[in-house]
Amino acid sequence: MRGVHHQVSRIQRWWNESDRFHWTSQFLAQRGYRRSTQHVMAIVAACSTMVAVSSLGGARSQSPAMLAIGVFGAVFTAGMTVFWLRRWPTRRQSEVMIVGGTLFIAVWSFAQPTSAVAVLACTATAVTGGYIAFFHNTRLLLFNFAVAVVIAASASWRLAGTTDVATALGAFWLIWFLNLSVPLAIRGMSQALGTYAAWSDADPLTGLLNRRGFAGAVTQLVANAGGADGHLSLVMVDLDDFKRVNDTHGHAAGDRALLAVAELLRHHCPSSAAICRAGGEEFLIAVLSHSEGAGDLATRLCRAIAALPHDVTASIGAGSVPLDGFDIEPRTLIDELVAVADAAMYVAKRNGGNQIRLG
Repeated sequence: MRGVHHQVSRIQRWWNESDRFHWTSQFLAQRGYRRSTQHVMAIVAACSTMVAVSSLGGARSQSPAMLAIGVFGAVFTAGMTVFWLRRWPTRRQSEVMIVGGTLFIAVWSFAQPTSAVAVLACTATAVTGGYIAFFHNTRLLLFNFAVAVVIAASASWRLAGTTDVATALGAFWLIWFLNLSVPLAIRGMSQALGTYAAWSDADPLTGLLNRRGFAGAVTQLVANAGGADGHLSLVMVDLDDFKRVNDTHGHAAGDRALLAVAELLRHHCPSSAAICRAGGEEFLIAVLSHSEGAGDLATRLCRAIAALPHDVTASIGAGSVPLDGFDIEPRTLIDELVAVADAAMYVAKRNGGNQIRLG
């Protein structure tokens, strides 16, 4: 019974899996692959255009409906080619494009007068399925698979009437295989990529973000805020005289102190905050707020760290910037805020530590 419940839970998690478009887009952008991905998608769309244009070669012998489908397909795929060359889509645009592409493949397959061509058209849903597996969620992937099975069954049925049942069954299972194996393989690689990214963006000791992961997380915070009326606050925490802890109690005790501080930051910061171990005994926190709340957060953290049973205190610097109307790149904004918080933190440290300063 427990095993059945476990399997049901896994299926529910699989079904409710969140859309991967924003995460994948951010991953590609951070590592400089987004432009090359646009070129690949433009090439795929251009190849689709060639298929649609080629189908118009026998326009004189085609029905008006088939001609209209071919023209629409050529225009639609050409438009997608231009779109991919010019910009990166939003999640909604991506969904509309891929659903439109899947439905067009279905219509084009159904409309083919030749059963063999109709069967070949079904293989194209493996391409749309692969795209969905990489960028989107399970429900959209199942939609694509359902469309693939329906058009494959229809095309194979027609093929059986012009050849034989064995040939038709072979064609059906080949289409089934492509539409199952290609998306599953790409989804597996995408999940492995996510695991790699999670580890490469995390500090191995504390599990907090490292500097690269922090920059990406804050960029996403700013992007999601969309220039709203609020502030981006950044807090820099530097443990006072941490070398003494290591020298007196050993590095294992120092690691325990860092883990305790990391857990404290998770507990006291908002769930949406980006928290980073910037290196050694230095931590960064970025948070969105409706007002300049960096001072209140910094004060709470300073008191909480001093109360830890690990003989540590912290010098804390903080700074805030209003998001409404700022016109600089998020990475530049982050660098400027870090510089402000860093300067304020050093003022606190020079004045004896265990205190905060606002930049």
